[in-house]
Amino acid sequence: MGDVTGQKLPNRWIRVIGALLIQLALGSIYAWSIFNKPLAYWIEDAAYGAKSLAVLGIFATSLAGFGFFVSVGGVLQDKHGPKKVAMLAGVIYALGYVMSSQFYESLVMMYASYAMLGIGVGIGYSCPLACCVKWFPDKRGLISGIAVAGFGAGTFIFAQVGSAIIGASPFDGLSEGYLYLGIIFLAMVIAGAQLLCDPPANYCPAGWSPPQSGAGSSAKKQFTPREMVRTKSFWLLWVMFVLSATCGLMMIGNISNVGQNMEDIFAAANPDFDPATENVMVTTVSNIATLTGVLAIFNGTGRVVWGFVSDKVGRTKAMKMMFLTQSVVLLAASVFVLSKPTDEMVQFVGVTALMSLVGFCFGGNFALFPPTTAEFFGTKTFGSNYGVVFTSYGIGGITGALMPGIITGGFEWVFLATGVGSLAAFSIAWFTKPPVVDAEAEKKATPA
Repeated sequence: MGDVTGQKLPNRWIRVIGALLIQLALGSIYAWSIFNKPLAYWIEDAAYGAKSLAVLGIFATSLAGFGFFVSVGGVLQDKHGPKKVAMLAGVIYALGYVMSSQFYESLVMMYASYAMLGIGVGIGYSCPLACCVKWFPDKRGLISGIAVAGFGAGTFIFAQVGSAIIGASPFDGLSEGYLYLGIIFLAMVIAGAQLLCDPPANYCPAGWSPPQSGAGSSAKKQFTPREMVRTKSFWLLWVMFVLSATCGLMMIGNISNVGQNMEDIFAAANPDFDPATENVMVTTVSNIATLTGVLAIFNGTGRVVWGFVSDKVGRTKAMKMMFLTQSVVLLAASVFVLSKPTDEMVQFVGVTALMSLVGFCFGGNFALFPPTTAEFFGTKTFGSNYGVVFTSYGIGGITGALMPGIITGGFEWVFLATGVGSLAAFSIAWFTKPPVVDAEAEKKATPA
């Protein structure tokens, strides 16, 4: 371990354990698809289908709260440390679930509940991430991926738990599902927060010296958020994150709706099919939970893999690889839906594979943008800086969640639009470089 104070420091991997506990809980915000249809049922199925803008807006509200409040959490944790802020976030997050358990029949109250839920995630998100990035300057990409991999794992685990509690139609366990999950998440976040703390000033792992350039290098200047937003580098990162987040959040928020699209295709090819008494393989309650869980596994795996890759080949090169892969998958998804497959097994395997690959690429965002932010703009105010970068996620959350309700004509057009957006991000990555620092500023800069 690094020793900058003359005393032995505790094992830095303890911070990662705390980070994973917190992210397991917070990541369950992505398990929206198990609540989508039940909420539409209880709010009033005749007026609000699971694909309607009214119901999709509930999820969009939570993602907007998440995206825009990461900056608030970043400022708070830079001032007060990660432990206290993470605990505050856990309380707010749990209250969102408790409110949902009581007001799931009210559209207005569900908007309020999910706004609180998203705010809790936003405030707490940067605490474990910033803590781990500071403790692991030698493995920023990998550790960022591991620190946020809990998001994907949490979705997988609690999609199964929540689905089991909620049950099938008429979804009579919805209240209990929200309540029990809220209590579990509160305990997990509070416990994880106890393991978080920032390293001493000028901490450096034993035997490691930062490279002069490339992955793992130190920023030439410690930027404040105000200075950061005046750079071209910031805006290029921000736009790429908006485009890529839109792709992943569109898929995550609409698993059940993609399944419904497959059911419509099946029904058109089978005139005797009665959706009131039969289910296409993709749209059964258990399979929606399975699809959500599989996507979550790939989401979490992508965070670790892309982080590891970026440590080897560099951040922007890894971004190019990820955006191009994501674009190809989304365009393939458009072709798949346009081909209107009618075989149930082909539908299920195809949807599972395409969703998993999008989730794998989507997870990479959270392993690539944090270390890139640290290496471009420094770690002194990393929490605040990354919070500003992460507002792009809030925009992507709104556009991604609402896109299927805005673009008519089927998911083939939704996939086409997001595939083109990912290609645009790939193009922008070619022009993204660290900000230029003049000689005087570089001379005065403090070490990262």
